[in-house]
Amino acid sequence: MCVINAAAAPAALEAAASSEHLSGARSDWRSAEILAIWDEPAEWSAFAALRRTERFDQTDDQVEGGASWRLTPGWRAEVELAGSDTHRVLPQWRVRGRGWWLNVGGWNLAAGLGRTLYRSGIVQGSSVAELQAEQYFDAFRFVWIGSITHLDVGGSSGAQQWHLNWYPNDTTTLGLLLAFGRELENVPGTGVVAARVQGVALSGVWKLSPDWRLSAELSSQKVGDFYERTGLRLGLRRQF
Repeated sequence: MCVINAAAAPAALEAAASSEHLSGARSDWRSAEILAIWDEPAEWSAFAALRRTERFDQTDDQVEGGASWRLTPGWRAEVELAGSDTHRVLPQWRVRGRGWWLNVGGWNLAAGLGRTLYRSGIVQGSSVAELQAEQYFDAFRFVWIGSITHLDVGGSSGAQQWHLNWYPNDTTTLGLLLAFGRELENVPGTGVVAARVQGVALSGVWKLSPDWRLSAELSSQKVGDFYERTGLRLGLRRQF
């Protein structure tokens, strides 16, 4: 789950929709979701989401949730769960956990493990190990994420993500994401494959009023020799 960052609030509710155009005369991907967020930054945070996704002319419903809590002043733990009762193109379920070591020479460091199971056609599973590094400096936030994924049927692949967020004032957040490597894609008729992926995304969050936020993300991704995707996501958030 990727949530575009915004100013922390005790609770928030967001409605969002996205559309992605695929090359090769393929049908567009579409997604709509409702996201609830609870946040007590010094102690804990949690989220829950309901999502409907259309891909390759198939529709899936998904429930996702997660939580993060402080174990000690220097350590935090995170867990994320997602499940789909239709699982035509999405995983039937996914679980991930991370442990954070905070403020290590100015850096926040994390390591995590995850497990995913697909049941679209044949049963296919994968396991992932992940490292993450985060640092805040001046009005910027930098994040690096590296992961290695192993398919149960054999073969491993690695991927990286580089994030840079800029907070020019208290009403605006701008972000840049670069991603490359090999990631899992569930391609109908082919199955789950580790495809070479190159992607870029530009995002922004704007404070419309003390309680309302507007978010937008423009993205482009090339997935091996299968297709290219260009997408737009818009979200409207009410903070309480």
